[in-house]
Amino acid sequence: MRSLNTSFQFWIDTMKWYRVISVLLIALAGITAKAQEYSDPYTGYLEEVFMDMDYEPNLATPVVPKSDKQAVRNYVKKVASDMMRHYIIDLMRSDEVFVVSIPTDDLFLPNDTLLSPYAQKRLDPLLKFMSSQDPNMYKIVYSVHTDDTGSTQYQEDLSHARSNSVYDWLMDQIDNGVISEDQIIIPYAFGSDDPLQPNDTMKHRAENRRLDVVFIPGPKMIEMAHQGVLK
Repeated sequence: MRSLNTSFQFWIDTMKWYRVISVLLIALAGITAKAQEYSDPYTGYLEEVFMDMDYEPNLATPVVPKSDKQAVRNYVKKVASDMMRHYIIDLMRSDEVFVVSIPTDDLFLPNDTLLSPYAQKRLDPLLKFMSSQDPNMYKIVYSVHTDDTGSTQYQEDLSHARSNSVYDWLMDQIDNGVISEDQIIIPYAFGSDDPLQPNDTMKHRAENRRLDVVFIPGPKMIEMAHQGVLK
């Protein structure tokens, strides 16, 4: 009888250890899965890489790990809400990315390619925001758009020239120490290829003439979200 009791107790003790080991293995599997999902967000985060990318792939990178998406979304929506005091704002990529839209009529005289004297005032809130951020907090991608006035070649030339003017202005801000030289800024020009509205009224054409500045979560934001310190 004593032997039977001893065997039964041994079985109970063994089952307890199996449970402990199972819990540990499950926990370890969760940690391993999370570690595999998260990789160093700074890897491959290079301006020359993004300069060679098409527009859509640029908007899709860097990728926010699944475990950090909600923290990034909450932060981006808070920032976007604050920026709405100054600009038209849209959210993209399941609220991980926000877009600032500025009518190019506020930046350029009709058919002109140089920033107007009053453009600075319109860009100032954007500049203050960019200068206050860690340069790796966001990757910035911008695009200049026209309406369908004139030939396709004219529209493309106009948007490219205006995009260059915006880029030169941003580089001046870097040279003057207002924006960090480590800030990644990727320019595009689309002519009339991506209208917001049909080009059927003056109002709609004015809406299509725009500068879109896209703020994409950079490695710093992803890292902070992963560490639980993105507030």
